[in-house]
Amino acid sequence: MHTRTWLCWLVAAAAIATLAPHPLYHILLMLAVTYVFVARRDDRPLARSFSLFARAGAIIWLGYVIFAVVTVGGPRGATVLVTLPAFQLPVWLGGIVFGGPITAEALAWGATRGLGLWTLLLIFGAFNALVDHHRLLRLAPRSLFHAGLAVTIAIAFAPGLVQAIQDITAAQRARGYRFGSLRSWWALAGPLLAGSLERALQLAEALEARGYGRTLTPRPDTGRLLALLAGLSSLAGALIGWLWAGPATLPVVAPLGIAGLLLTGWAAHRLSRHVPRTTYWRERWHRHDTIACAAAGLGLAAVAAMRLLEPTALVYYPFPTIIAPSFDLRVGAAILLLAAPALPLRAPLPRRARRINADRRAARQTAAQQGAFAD
Repeated sequence: MHTRTWLCWLVAAAAIATLAPHPLYHILLMLAVTYVFVARRDDRPLARSFSLFARAGAIIWLGYVIFAVVTVGGPRGATVLVTLPAFQLPVWLGGIVFGGPITAEALAWGATRGLGLWTLLLIFGAFNALVDHHRLLRLAPRSLFHAGLAVTIAIAFAPGLVQAIQDITAAQRARGYRFGSLRSWWALAGPLLAGSLERALQLAEALEARGYGRTLTPRPDTGRLLALLAGLSSLAGALIGWLWAGPATLPVVAPLGIAGLLLTGWAAHRLSRHVPRTTYWRERWHRHDTIACAAAGLGLAAVAAMRLLEPTALVYYPFPTIIAPSFDLRVGAAILLLAAPALPLRAPLPRRARRINADRRAARQTAAQQGAFAD
């Protein structure tokens, strides 16, 4: 699939996970993302990084649950499950209270918050495992090529780390080494650290050999650079204002964010005109990409409309008394639209393959006609 299709899918999935902080919707979204990964995965080392993101999300979710029920500092909720001995830290350490009454509401709140982060990690893990990072780098604006290269190297860190761990583990086990206590895992940590440093040096030498950072650049355009900084500052201000004050500031931060986005896009486009770039091979946009992007956009639009019209239907809040979470079939159907990339649609053949097939069909028809004439 096209790289822009995966970007559209990533934005839609992450936005839906943010707009609908509900455990049932998050579980359905995790199932849809996992189904897309299983249907689209290949044999590249990048595909192995999905399990790493899944395990990290499970650890974060467990940590949220533990801290939500242990560091409550007092009764939160009406359904008390068990009462633990309370212990309060000194004031200079924050005065946090460990223990006390553990309620079902606090447990549900911690599980819901941790599940949201787990869902986001699964979404980014699937994107990291399915997208081609080299094609992703080509989509970066030419003026932001250096930042795009740094981001691409950072994204490729997870699959490279997984591959290195598997190689080192297999090599140690082939030598008869067995991992048991914590001290025995130094046989993995030492070679992993040395291999990471060696790969970093090889990457630096490769960039140096290709003349990275030594190209002649024209005189910087101060006005457009200031416009780019102003646009990014407006976006950051709108995001901070919305996170700090909540949805009540939406009429104020929305115009600021839109203006910052437009100014950033215009400045990046104008600055990119001074940076030459050639393309050896361009990706082709197929019918499957159109269907996947349309489904992701439709699902995001439906969830956003539900958030504006019925905001309480997408949010689960277990306080003051825990209740069973409700489920809206309309939201569930919108989330299932994100599984469109996994549909088994047949991709169109390249032009050369279509021409070869047409020639073969014509040859078979000619042979059949000659055989009928001979009879």
